[in-house]
Amino acid sequence: MAKTVVLNGQPREELGSGSAGRLRREGQIPAVVYGHTDPLHCSISARDFYTTFHTVSESTIVTLKVGKEKRDVLIKDYDEDITTGNVRHIDFFEIEKGKKLRTHVAIEFEGSPAGVREGGILDHNLYQLDIECLPKDIPEHLVVDVSSLGVDDVLHVRDLVIPEGVKVLTNLDQTVCSIIIPRAVVEEEEGEEEGAEPEVVKKEEAADDEE
Repeated sequence: MAKTVVLNGQPREELGSGSAGRLRREGQIPAVVYGHTDPLHCSISARDFYTTFHTVSESTIVTLKVGKEKRDVLIKDYDEDITTGNVRHIDFFEIEKGKKLRTHVAIEFEGSPAGVREGGILDHNLYQLDIECLPKDIPEHLVVDVSSLGVDDVLHVRDLVIPEGVKVLTNLDQTVCSIIIPRAVVEEEEGEEEGAEPEVVKKEEAADDEE
């Protein structure tokens, strides 16, 4: 199940780009909580956020404390500076216990595929699944064992082992990963086959001449 972490926030009295800029310079990340109540505007310590999240995860339940308020939320969206990689703004979504929600869960691959040892390459096509479940049933991630995959084997969403209580919304026919032969190897093999053909023709021509 998804882990729960705690973040402390400060209420935001002033809104707008000017106020947001000042907060960032002070080491804060502007944020807003959406859900079944009025939006809650706040700011989060950038240091606390990066210490808690080495990578931003949409499947981690966050207990967000702002003043006297405490809400269980998920990270719904965030704005990241493409130059520095710093998070500039966070949108949280408040969850309700006992009510199903839709979110994403990351796919983690483990094992050494048999096909890779035979010269193939593990080609990743999907890194997360869209799911629907109760908050208590959100997986922290889905572990996929690829050890048994051979050359040309394909793993689809329908092949994954899904935890009980979780409904997959991603197309079940979508490819998760596959073992492919490197293009250079394929072209080399095709070239060898094409190169062998003239030799056969020459032998047949020589046989005709002898007759």
